[in-house]
Amino acid sequence: MNRRVLYPLALWSTWTLIVPLVVMALAALVVATSDAKTLVFDNPQLWWLGSVVPLCGLLWLYGVARRRRALIAFSSAQLAPLLASTVSPARQAVRAGLIILAVVMIVSALIGPRWGMYLEKQRVFGVDVVVALDVSRSMLAADLQPNRLERAKRDLRQQLTERGAFKNAHRLGLLAFAGTTSLRLPLTTDHVAFRSKLDALRVGSVPRGGTAIAQAIATAVDLFAKSPQQATKVVLLCTDGEDHEGGPVEEAQAALKEHGIHVFTIGVGDPTRTVGAEVPAGDGGVSKPLLHDGQIVFSKLDVEGLRTIANAGGGDYASIEELNRVVDKIASMRTTELTTEERMRHQPQYQWFVAVALLLLGAEMMIREVRRVATDDLQRTWQQGAA
Repeated sequence: MNRRVLYPLALWSTWTLIVPLVVMALAALVVATSDAKTLVFDNPQLWWLGSVVPLCGLLWLYGVARRRRALIAFSSAQLAPLLASTVSPARQAVRAGLIILAVVMIVSALIGPRWGMYLEKQRVFGVDVVVALDVSRSMLAADLQPNRLERAKRDLRQQLTERGAFKNAHRLGLLAFAGTTSLRLPLTTDHVAFRSKLDALRVGSVPRGGTAIAQAIATAVDLFAKSPQQATKVVLLCTDGEDHEGGPVEEAQAALKEHGIHVFTIGVGDPTRTVGAEVPAGDGGVSKPLLHDGQIVFSKLDVEGLRTIANAGGGDYASIEELNRVVDKIASMRTTELTTEERMRHQPQYQWFVAVALLLLGAEMMIREVRRVATDDLQRTWQQGAA
């Protein structure tokens, strides 16, 4: 028996490359023909792990090729048949194939397939937070890049919906205010909806110009009407601090004393500019500055005014650059059960792939590569070869 019989490359290629790749191709076909709403994945970004499968097969074939060369180099013509008589090449190849198929199953489990639906009741614990964002024309000032409003939206999106402190926790609501206040989103745990509504805000989203901070606080207080009495309630006021109506300090005090609502203020603008920044007449960028009685209109961040509002409301003040500090502080406040939600979710199915991988590895361990050959037969074969 020669090396080709001991290590047939066609047999090894079938089990270590062709069979696993066929299984992967069938899986890809199932995914491609399935409705995206019925088959989803927890970690679709891990598809690249599928490249490990053919790599394992090629490495195994490389090892087989080396063993073939070693066999012909170090065994004599009489010894090779004796060694080959106890070895089953097919069993060797099948064992290797089972291990690689187990790798396919483990990769599939890591990707996290889900299908089938079930109803999940989820108790939501956290803090109720209403974000009141200034959309008055002064928020187009470019002392922050690209302008105050876009900078505020970007940082709110990152800190409230993408970072770990708030991600998948707490309820968020959204108000837009200028001369009046507009409700954009009531309190919800749907942070994707919050992000969508936030991104859609523009100067002009509220029809009346000017800035009425007190009204924004009062409207935010109304949003907490359906919150549990013991819930921690926070208004996060993001503005440059210019106020045309008056009364924000008194409104913040009333919110704290009468409703237990904390008011935090976020200053949006550059505090180092002594005269502030030009307010554009258009949508910012290269737009001409806004004029009033022939004079260029400037907008200056009112740090002291916003700090006074925060102190009156039992909260804290921070610039937009320090938003993460305020968000972390809010996230560390006392959490309570806010609501119980029912959601339809896809059933995780990774456990089936793990089970199949374990069965394949168990089957691989039970397969013997060496056939049972009687001792007398081996002795007779050796004596015949020696003669």
